[in-house]
Parts: sequence; structure tokens; C-alpha cells
Amino acid sequence: MQLKNKNNTLFKTVVFFAFSLQLNAQTYHHTSFWSRIALDKSIKKWSFKAEMDFRQQNNFEKPLTNPFAKPELRWARFYTSYNTGKFTHTLVMPNVIKSYPLLGKSEDILRLPTIEWRITYFEEMALPYKKLTTSFRAGYEYRILTNNNVTRNTARLRFRLSESLNISKTSSISTSFEPVYNIGPNKAPNSFNQNQLVFRFSHRFGNHLNFTTGINHLFRKRNTLIEYDIQNAILCNFNFTL
Repeated sequence: MQLKNKNNTLFKTVVFFAFSLQLNAQTYHHTSFWSRIALDKSIKKWSFKAEMDFRQQNNFEKPLTNPFAKPELRWARFYTSYNTGKFTHTLVMPNVIKSYPLLGKSEDILRLPTIEWRITYFEEMALPYKKLTTSFRAGYEYRILTNNNVTRNTARLRFRLSESLNISKTSSISTSFEPVYNIGPNKAPNSFNQNQLVFRFSHRFGNHLNFTTGINHLFRKRNTLIEYDIQNAILCNFNFTL
């Protein structure tokens, strides 16, 4: 009887705690447009790629149907990859990112954009089987962020599991899930600050152009730990191969 009472008390405590978090939590919804233009060149086992990212977001004071209203991010980067067949080793050279806060409330408008220097290393393993390819990618990002004249360095880990299916000689569909985990130095309080679930369709036009579109569904937790951003980004990517 005593054990049963303890279990009931524990259950009521957990339910009360979860309910309290739900009452205090605030969720903001966003729609965005993410576009990317990339140029790549392969030389035997080596490949080189340059990318430019342009991202816009909706104005929270207006309907979610306009994902072009406000800036979200500007980014340019350069990759070097070495492919051994099953494994690909990728270094993203030091690059600069200008990111704007996601606009969920009036206070967000007053926040300044963040300038970030980032260097990234990825290891990816691909397992092809007939028309299906399963891949797992793990990466480390070192970041130097400056906002409102305050600079801090930090890092995070990325883990991505993806499935890609060739549906024709020139087209494929794919899905991936990628959680992003903050680590030290200066670890942010929101450990899993970003989780991405992506659905894509890709089509190759000739030998030199690949077009990708889709939806990236992101779940973010803010540093307050009681505020969340749910974001749906429309993807529009062009990759030119030399």
C-alpha cells in the first residue's frame, strides 16, 4: 500500500510538472523560403563546392502565407570533400554567416542580427542498395558569434540520417532527420536547439544542373527553455556541376 501511494504521488508530480511547463510554454510558427546556388567540381576522389544561401521569413504581424517578407540568413561557404567509396570526409572552410532572429513576437524585431564565423567537419557513410541509399552523417561545428558587440565562441554536433530513392534516371526523392546538439565551450542552455525533418525532390537537367525542392520542418527551442519556434521552410536549390 505504501509503495502504491508513493507511485501515485510520483505520477501526480510528473503530470503536474508537465502541465505547468505546457502552461508556461510559448510556441511561434514561421514560414520561410530557403534558396541555394551551388557550383561544384570533382577531380577523381576529390570534390570542391562553393555555395551561397539566401533565406527569407514571414512577418509575424501578418499571415504566414508570405515567406519573403523579412530576411532570415545570408551565407557563403566553400567545401572540400574526399570520397573513399563508402565514406566521405568533408571540411567546410571558415565562412561567415549573417543571421537574423526568427520573428515570433514584437521583442524579436528589436534584436540585432548575429555575425558568425564557422568551420565544420563532416564524416558521412553511404550504404546503397539497388535504387535506395541510406546515409548517416556526423559533424562538428566550431562557431564564433558576435551580437550587439558581444563575442562568444561555442560548438555543436550534428547527426543526420537520410534515405534517398531513385525514381527515374534523372529524378530522386529523399527524406532526412537531423538533430543539432549544443556543446561547450560556453554551452547554450537549450541543448537540442534545432531538429530538422526534410522531404526533397531532385531532378537533373542534363549533365550540369540539378534542381531540388521540398520542405524543411524545423523545431527549435529558445534559450529561455519555455519558448519554441516551429518553422516550415520551402526549399529551392540549384546545383551547377562543372
